[in-house]
Amino acid sequence: MKYFWIFLSIILALAPLSTYAQNASSDATDFSAWQNSLEEIASNNVQIQAYRSQLQAQQAANGAALRLPDPEAEVAYLFGSPKGIPNRTNVSLTQTLDWSVILGRKRALAEADNQVALQTYRSALQRVLADADRALTSVVYSNRLCSELTLRDSIARDMLKLYAEKFQRGDISQLEYNKVRLNASMSQAELARAESERIQAQLALQALNGGKPLDFSSANYPSSAQSLPPMDSLLQVAQLSSPAVAAAQAAIVQSRAQERVARAEALPQLTVGFQGEYIRQNNYSGLSVGFTLPLWGNARQRVRQAQMQTVANELSLADAQQQLSQAIRQQYAQAQALQRTADELQEELSLTSNDRLLRRSLELGQISLLDYLLEVSFYYSARTAQLEAERDAQLALSQLRGMMY
Repeated sequence: MKYFWIFLSIILALAPLSTYAQNASSDATDFSAWQNSLEEIASNNVQIQAYRSQLQAQQAANGAALRLPDPEAEVAYLFGSPKGIPNRTNVSLTQTLDWSVILGRKRALAEADNQVALQTYRSALQRVLADADRALTSVVYSNRLCSELTLRDSIARDMLKLYAEKFQRGDISQLEYNKVRLNASMSQAELARAESERIQAQLALQALNGGKPLDFSSANYPSSAQSLPPMDSLLQVAQLSSPAVAAAQAAIVQSRAQERVARAEALPQLTVGFQGEYIRQNNYSGLSVGFTLPLWGNARQRVRQAQMQTVANELSLADAQQQLSQAIRQQYAQAQALQRTADELQEELSLTSNDRLLRRSLELGQISLLDYLLEVSFYYSARTAQLEAERDAQLALSQLRGMMY
């Protein structure tokens, strides 16, 4: 539960996408399965675990700075000289009072430091989740391609079986039979290559999951460009959820807290304590008070430096917001353009699909085997191009989602 709020911010960041995705076509998979896979990777990824440990170490270090410095104790035994002068024992116990700690300035700075460390962790988490999203997209494409090639291979095998029977009866020539065998061999080779690529995509996903197998076999993408929310809504969510923007905002709070710490440290530092001087039959003891003299302007220089750092951080925030807005606008337009291309290819294929008609015409002897193979090859190439266009559109959407984690 320690990082519940981090995962909650991810879910809230994706809420517009998942809400609109529910209205997409039935070809879209349940977005919760996609989300569950991402959260599993966020838990198992070794790089994220390392960053998580670094975050905990940084938070512990920031907490250690909230204590007053340890008191100083000193005991000195001094021998008298010349002979006859009694020996003397000096005892001193002092405590330095740090105004930045007493006034709570360092606590505010530690909290700001913790926020900066948290946003650094979130930036690393975002990068891993963006990589995981692209890996999931690649796995879905591989699953879809293998499904398509499996169907083609099944058809090619059926034809090979049919034409083998015809060849045995002497109804066709060796030349025609060889064409069918070659077609079946090519189908098997394409399927084998796609299966190999799918294994590689799954292994890449497994590597992101800390080497643990991830049960993800979906052949459906989470959404389409048509399901995206309006640009203004997307920009608003992105600005609220972006670790880069949040880190820039936390840096401003950090530098302002550093200003207040520097001002507190510019005050004269007090030291209170107890001192004692013990000589034979003559003892002296009492309280002591000391303070520093800020004569050389070192503290003022640190205040000035913190102020300049605040100005620089404010400019960095404006730059981070502008870059995020520009990147989302560009990726949004690219995703929509690629989706239009994929949709146009899908529509054309649905209107001009001749695979069943070609099979029927071949069975009735209306076209030759060569004509059938050429026409089917052309259709298969168009179908593969459509799957690739769909993949490219989904990768663009994946990159857009990656900015939202």
